[in-house]
Amino acid sequence: MIDEPLIYDCDVNALSLERARGLVPPEFLPAYRRLIDYEGRQIPRLPRGSEEMARGLDIKLASQRGIHSPNYDSLPSGGAGKRKYALSVHSEGQAYYDDKNVITRPDGTWILDYKAHRAAPGKRETDQSTKFLMNNLEDGVPVGVMVRSDSGYNVLGLAFVEQFNAETDSFTIHGPVNAQTEAAHTFYLITEADLSPKEKEELKDLKAQISAERDERVRKIVNTVARQQQERFRKQLFEAYRGVCPVTHVDVPEALQAAHIDRYRGPRSQVVNNGILLRADIHRLYDDNLLSIEPETHILRISDRLRRSPYQDLADMRLIMPTGKAAPDDELLDMHFRHFKVAERLVS
Repeated sequence: MIDEPLIYDCDVNALSLERARGLVPPEFLPAYRRLIDYEGRQIPRLPRGSEEMARGLDIKLASQRGIHSPNYDSLPSGGAGKRKYALSVHSEGQAYYDDKNVITRPDGTWILDYKAHRAAPGKRETDQSTKFLMNNLEDGVPVGVMVRSDSGYNVLGLAFVEQFNAETDSFTIHGPVNAQTEAAHTFYLITEADLSPKEKEELKDLKAQISAERDERVRKIVNTVARQQQERFRKQLFEAYRGVCPVTHVDVPEALQAAHIDRYRGPRSQVVNNGILLRADIHRLYDDNLLSIEPETHILRISDRLRRSPYQDLADMRLIMPTGKAAPDDELLDMHFRHFKVAERLVS
């Protein structure tokens, strides 16, 4: 029996609105425009009907459930039998599901770890919204994102669903999708600079074709290049850290993982100063904001939730980190550390 993968990444190379337009019902397109127009604004309530944000659209922008997919059968364009996508998600923080806080990245984009929706224990699973959101991930279709605030909801705009973690049962959503991030190719998995001359020529020829075979060949090239980048990233971290986890001092290769400080999709994430070589369990705790590294001192801080666990012995340890070009980026460490402190305040 083959184990199911724990991490599902979106392997569409060029995530863009232009590509998504060919996949979604036409009613989604003015809804996308409205979500982009309202990016950064605060609204008093979810746009589920006649609210200003929803006015004039043939489709609801949100529903009471966190993951909203419209009733395809009632769409004016007709949607029966078509592949269904989520149009928006909204987060209530930790009120119902263990959604994480929005992380602002140094480039001005943001990431939200969003919990999948599941039936309560003992209840039959009838809600298909998680399945629809997985369709967004697989096909590169964006969703609108709204997050609960003290006086309503903050509209974060449009975002792509870049990853699903089966272990934490959560999606990684990355935005905003707007004219600026589209022009910068922010959501490309690889860029031309990552390709060999032969791969560039092959992709150029494939763009002139339209077929399922062509799409599969493009996907194969992109996945091969992305896999090579991941392998190079891991190798660079092993060299930088001399094959030793700086937290536990474990030097068993099979127990070590290439952890990203800033977890996001694309070639710019696979650089050595965005990584730390960590033992697998420490990697998991780092991703879950249960421990973090102070950017200036490189002292390990642990969550109060770990104080009565064996991880207590790691608290306040000063880590020996690589220097020079392999040194972890202090700006990225600071981003993670700030999010760690916010998470601590929420559970204290």
